[in-house]
Parts: sequence; structure tokens; C-alpha cells
Amino acid sequence: MAKFQEVFKDTQDLFNKLIDKAGFENYGIHIKVLANNRLKEIGKLVKANDLIKHMTSEDVIVLLNETIFEKLTPEQKTMVAEELLAPISFDTENDKIVIGKPDVKTYSGLLRKYTYAKYEVLLESIKTLFQAEKDKEDAAKATTTPKAKSKAFAK
Repeated sequence: MAKFQEVFKDTQDLFNKLIDKAGFENYGIHIKVLANNRLKEIGKLVKANDLIKHMTSEDVIVLLNETIFEKLTPEQKTMVAEELLAPISFDTENDKIVIGKPDVKTYSGLLRKYTYAKYEVLLESIKTLFQAEKDKEDAAKATTTPKAKSKAFAK
């Protein structure tokens, strides 16, 4: 049995719908969905290297454990497909495809206890406090007189 197979039509249709909705084609991003039922996870992304891109014209390959995927509810299938496609973006400044990392990394128990909304506020608060500290340090550096710096170098 081959390690990689074409996915079922309904699976391909779901991914095509989400790929069209995300507008990947507008940036020339070509995504191929393949089944690999030996995966120990529901799916993963592989960014095509130059050889694969040359031979197939695909930019990103979504590998999917379709045996497990097919046992999910339609809503769960959509959630998995969206989660697999979410890290893909196009950096217009550098003209390249980027596979990002998840922006939330925490424990499910914490989210159940405090809700995601409160967790998001916490993350923003921490980010703002760090930015305020950085701005304070930058302002302190900017107010340092040039004479003090020149005296230090004169010694």
C-alpha cells in the first residue's frame, strides 16, 4: 500500500472550499491535499522544497490521516481543515509563502477555568506592559546627554 494517496472527493471538496475562501489562489499559492494514514496526528503541513515545486507546481502539501478524519463530524472536519490551513500566509514584502506557528499556546484546563476571552485580555495586558517598559527604557536612553557619552569614550 502506498504511503500517500489522493483524498476522497468530499474531503478534497471541503479543502477546496476553504482554500478558495481564504484566497490563496490570489497570491499564487497552490495547495495539494494528500492522505497519509500512517500519520500519528490528524494532519500536518509540508512546505514544498524547490524540487517538489518544480515537479508538481505545488507550494504546500497538506498531509491528512484520512482514516481518522473520516470518523469526525462535518463540523469537526471543517475545524480540522481550517486549523491545518490557518498557518499558511503570503509575505508580500518578501514575495514568499510563510508557514506560521500557532499564536495561542496554553493549557486547556486554564482556558476552561478562565475562558479564552480572559486569557486573550491577559496576553494583551502582558504585551502592553512589556511595550511600556521598552518605551520607558528607550526614553531614558534618548535623554542621556551626548556629553556624558563622549566623556566616557574620552577616558
